[in-house]
Amino acid sequence: MSRGVLCAALPALAVVNACAADDDIEEVLEARQALTTVSFQQGALPSSSYAGSTDATIKEGSATTNFGAATTCEADGDDGSGVDKYCLLKWTVSGIPAGSTVQSASITLQVTDGSSSTYNLYEVKRSWSEPAVTWNNATGSTAWGTAGAKASTDRGSLVGSVTGGTGSRTITLNAAGVALVQAWVDGTSNEGVIIASTSNTDGIDFASSEHATAAQRPKLTITYGASTGAGSSTDPGLLVAFIGDQGNNGNADAVLNLIKDEGADATIHNGDFDYASNPTAWENRINNILGSNYPYFAVIGNHDAAAWGGASGYASYIQARHARVPAMNCTGELGVKATCNYRGLFIVQSCIGTGELRSTCAANASDQVSFIHDSLANDSSIWSVCAWHKNQNDMQVGGKSNEVGWSAYQECMSAGAIVATGHEHSYSRTLTLTDVGNASTGHGKTGAFNLVELAPNRNFVFVSGLGGVGLRDYEAASHDDDTWWASYYASNKWVKNGTLMSGTADYGALFIRFNVNGDPKRATAYFKDVDGRLADEFTIQVQ
Repeated sequence: MSRGVLCAALPALAVVNACAADDDIEEVLEARQALTTVSFQQGALPSSSYAGSTDATIKEGSATTNFGAATTCEADGDDGSGVDKYCLLKWTVSGIPAGSTVQSASITLQVTDGSSSTYNLYEVKRSWSEPAVTWNNATGSTAWGTAGAKASTDRGSLVGSVTGGTGSRTITLNAAGVALVQAWVDGTSNEGVIIASTSNTDGIDFASSEHATAAQRPKLTITYGASTGAGSSTDPGLLVAFIGDQGNNGNADAVLNLIKDEGADATIHNGDFDYASNPTAWENRINNILGSNYPYFAVIGNHDAAAWGGASGYASYIQARHARVPAMNCTGELGVKATCNYRGLFIVQSCIGTGELRSTCAANASDQVSFIHDSLANDSSIWSVCAWHKNQNDMQVGGKSNEVGWSAYQECMSAGAIVATGHEHSYSRTLTLTDVGNASTGHGKTGAFNLVELAPNRNFVFVSGLGGVGLRDYEAASHDDDTWWASYYASNKWVKNGTLMSGTADYGALFIRFNVNGDPKRATAYFKDVDGRLADEFTIQVQ
């Protein structure tokens, strides 16, 4: 498809015109960098995997009964015979960068039984449990200070109010509410809010987080600005190469020489080393071209598992390199379950999907998913990369099947981390994604072909699998209905920033230069092959 035809087919109201010239990126970024808005809604936002919303009604007339599983949450100052009932609501807030400043916050509720009375929302100060909370008790073992969460140790400031008939109601939180949400974001407290009145005689009901329609469940929306002091960037101009699927031949040498010629400060190799189970030969290849003290971050692939351990296995050579190069700065089981901070770039290495090594590396393995989540949550670096070998079928353009599971991808998206993989012997890069794992939304693809953005619940995924062992084709039957690709480079087809190009793939590497043009949150990237062709060029911006 020609660029002109492609542009004509794009929606006129796209937030970022996919055909915008590079110069237009500056204007777009200036408009979008200042504030970020994210919503939390059970099973819907920021992605369909979000499961951090809890709520429950507590009823004075059923003081020891739990209603946490009900599909409605109710409030009434006179639920018959003068007894009350109140609605507790809470959301887990994740993915917002440490140090961010909350500018505004709102709660959207679907009213299923309206009221002409006004109900107030108050801060909840005591920990409560959805499956155990009652009028008398906050948890299975802890009572409220006063039944109904009425004590000063149970509830605090008034943060908003709600009234009205059935339908959607958005409650804009007041200054105390914004401060409360700030505490949730900072992690200092989060027990949610309570909707209550002791005097109203006309009750109000809302769809709960268990409601059958996800779009009607309680939603928390936060608009925040990035802290100028939060996190650290990479060294200015840090250049990192990404490869996978290397092989044991002249093509592999050509790619390593390309990396050397480009002046890459480090290389991240996402699995499948020499395909010969010969760790010594693989190590010698790297040393002969890049040097024995070159920062080479290697992550296990399925073809590496058989020769991984032992005194002369791949792992032993990887460990020896790290010992020689302290600046690689890694902890954990290298290439399997480790984190590295190289000159400000935070790298999470995972074996997720590579069950050939051990069962705890299989698809959706909880050990690895939890490790990825915790590693990203405990780091405040501006730039983070999730590095593993295998893919999901939708996250490559060849014939690979679902071998990783979506959980790992979603953890990285939630944290705004780049996902770097190999396994498929081609190159492919997505648009910005906001709903990874949900094919019905195109994985939440958005934005321009030549600009990808990183923020909580916003990232992109790439495959760089042209390290030297083989060239695979683009499989039209599986991927012609994919809408989330910006660029790909395969043995039978080349698309660059949405435009069909003449020519087909050769071996090469993706290069990302971080902290460019005086902006610690900007990077420029390009895929270059051994013939000097630039198969992809794009900008990355952290919001």
